[in-house]
Amino acid sequence: MNSESEPANPPPAAPTDAGGGRSVAERRHLLRFLLRLGHLLLATGAPAGLVETSLRRMARVYQIEHFNALALPTVVFVNFAEEDSLQIEFTAEQGLVLRFDQIEAAYELARDAEREPIDPAEGLKRIYAILSMQPRLGLPWGVLGHVMVTVGIALVLRPAADVVGAAAFFGLVVGVLKVLARNRGIITTLLPTVAAFVVALVSLLAAQHGFAASPIYVLVASLVTFLPGGTLAVATVELAYGDIVSGGTRFVYGLLQLVFLVLGMLAAASLVGLPPDKLLTPGPEGAVRAWAPWLGVLLFGVGHVLHYSARLRTLPWMLALLCVAQAGQLVGNAAFGGYMSGFFAAMLITPVSYMVQYRLGGPPSMVTFTPALWLLVPGSLGLIGMAELVGNDRLAGVENFVATLFSIVAIGLGSVIGTGVYNALFEPVFQRAGTMANVMLRYLRLRR
Repeated sequence: MNSESEPANPPPAAPTDAGGGRSVAERRHLLRFLLRLGHLLLATGAPAGLVETSLRRMARVYQIEHFNALALPTVVFVNFAEEDSLQIEFTAEQGLVLRFDQIEAAYELARDAEREPIDPAEGLKRIYAILSMQPRLGLPWGVLGHVMVTVGIALVLRPAADVVGAAAFFGLVVGVLKVLARNRGIITTLLPTVAAFVVALVSLLAAQHGFAASPIYVLVASLVTFLPGGTLAVATVELAYGDIVSGGTRFVYGLLQLVFLVLGMLAAASLVGLPPDKLLTPGPEGAVRAWAPWLGVLLFGVGHVLHYSARLRTLPWMLALLCVAQAGQLVGNAAFGGYMSGFFAAMLITPVSYMVQYRLGGPPSMVTFTPALWLLVPGSLGLIGMAELVGNDRLAGVENFVATLFSIVAIGLGSVIGTGVYNALFEPVFQRAGTMANVMLRYLRLRR
């Protein structure tokens, strides 16, 4: 009697699980979206724990009860774990480098996903749009920005006319090299070594023909965008929070960046036939103007906006963070001296950068915090020390290299304390779910 009203073989219902009534296919698409977005956030240079915290917030918005996230510098692992079902995906893509405008767009997408659910298909479209974004300004503006960054850091390190002039020239050379090597695979990877080789080669050839050798400050200024100060500081933060794998990986990578720079310098010295310590010849002392470092801070900020294609509204916030970093370094050096200047400055800029992002509606902290760390130049002493280590003054090289490690640790600890201050007074932005072992134990328990 019911043959006309009920089909003999009704179609099977789409499988669902406890994740808000979504089908397995829908959860798979959502998983893919969170996975890609997590990898995009990692490419901004953010600490792994911050990426995991953001992904867990998104999972709560999507009403996912059991969600695991594990982020490493080049790997993201996410899964939805239920008592009767298990879905796992991971990505290990490498080589993704984002400009500041792409970083801002990535954080905007993450913020939107933390506030309300976004259709996974639409979210993936936004991710692909971010990756395909073209620079707001042309390549000449990017090169000009690199020149301004180099001149700015030269004014901060040693405000002398000869240093600034040489820094502008080398900044132009390195800026053109970065344009030529963009998106060229292994050439991009070897760019720090190539840039250091070219800069050192020109310097030594000038010295060989009777011109004064460029001081180390010019070399540091022209290579400042390659110095891994930010990477090493973030690595220290991760190690302090218990991210042994992420922190250790970043730390080794940062040290290798310094080695690559020194190898380029040594190759040039061997080719020209001059000793490596010729690179360390100090320039003549000039009259130091009190306003020169602050002019350098201004040029440093404007150069970053042009070189990394940041949005124009980012400039005031970036300049504010750079001024805080410079003032903190000066005050810390006057009050405590030595390594404490970087520690004091990092302790100030960290909560201020989070305040700008989360409380004042400014750009992401990675856009303002990273240039501020570069201004502290924690890697410059390491470059000098390693050059001395392979030159004639090995004892000075070892001493400077050890001093660099202490400076890096001090800056990292300052960032940890600054993050703790912001977490205590406002809202937690860096929460750890546990170590890798804890995540895997939870994964195995839920699987059973």
